[in-house]
Amino acid sequence: MEKYELILKRLLELPGSLSAGQDQIRIVCPVCKNPKAKCYVGIHKRILQEQGKKLLGYECKHCLFHGLVGPKFFKTLGIEVDKDTLESMKFHRENIKTVNPVTKMEKLNIKIPDFIRPEDKFKIDYLSKRFGRKVTIQDIKKYKIVVNFKDLYQVNNLNLFSNLDPKDKDYERKRNYLKYLGNEFTNHFVGMLSVDNNKINLRNINSEKLKNKRYMVHVINKNIGNPYMYMPDIPVDLLASEPVINMAEGNYDIIGAKELFFLNENYDNVFVAIGTRAAYKRVLNQILKMTGFLNAKINIFADYDNDATDIESEEGLKWYKELFKDYRCLFSEINIIYNVAKYKDEKGIEQFSKDFGDLSKPVNVKSIVI
Repeated sequence: MEKYELILKRLLELPGSLSAGQDQIRIVCPVCKNPKAKCYVGIHKRILQEQGKKLLGYECKHCLFHGLVGPKFFKTLGIEVDKDTLESMKFHRENIKTVNPVTKMEKLNIKIPDFIRPEDKFKIDYLSKRFGRKVTIQDIKKYKIVVNFKDLYQVNNLNLFSNLDPKDKDYERKRNYLKYLGNEFTNHFVGMLSVDNNKINLRNINSEKLKNKRYMVHVINKNIGNPYMYMPDIPVDLLASEPVINMAEGNYDIIGAKELFFLNENYDNVFVAIGTRAAYKRVLNQILKMTGFLNAKINIFADYDNDATDIESEEGLKWYKELFKDYRCLFSEINIIYNVAKYKDEKGIEQFSKDFGDLSKPVNVKSIVI
């Protein structure tokens, strides 16, 4: 019996699992937990052709959970697998061509600090709550997280005042204000670097002095005029036959979607946050320059309001249909995905989760093809 057959046999032992024909089974999806065993696991035909060995893929027909079977997949299911089996399922990255995420953009050479100060533990706790799991140093580097603003500047030998003109009559005031902001960012904010490493989108965690500012954007070099776009540092297979472009407005929303649905062990997904909904077309054009992914599937992880799924809503589906009408013929599918889950807040009042940016809140996916 081959390794992949042993894995299918082991998965078939999970509660609720069913056979689905030759070399394919159905299991209860570990993400949406639909009791009808909607998650199919079987031989990944494209990878078989490219790598000459039988690797397993999975796809849930109820939610968005899909990818290649690998260590993260087994961990999600709580299954222990021996090293030989893990090696047999390994997808060799040297066979893929990865994306250069800054096509026709000037990019700063910035290193994310690989250490966490004890005084910044509360920031890691905040991130872990939103991620729905403990955040690690590897996560900080992959998601380009700026835990400590001052450390980022010192590690990269950056000058906080480089954008100021010493001849400006207001120089001292602006310098003092920048110094003040730098201290606030260092002590009370956590941020993420844009795709060109030039903008830091900072989230206020506990600054009383700037309590009216939930988010602030700091520009490292104002001579670089790229529009805002955020992408995690994740390889993308440019030769993927079924690529998926995943987009959301907020950084935390696209990270939440990635954490929830995509283990990304086959590198066929692009993840990008656009900043504001008006930027969808601009960012999509940039993604196409980067990847050439025509005929891709597009997932838009949208903010949910009461009328968001109304086809006539000016702010909901009608808005997205109008926005993407000229692009519809270029892609295999365009999905608008909402989190329609409800929960009770600390006062016992029922609320919508609304988005994917905080995985401590419940998730119930509603996906609509436009």
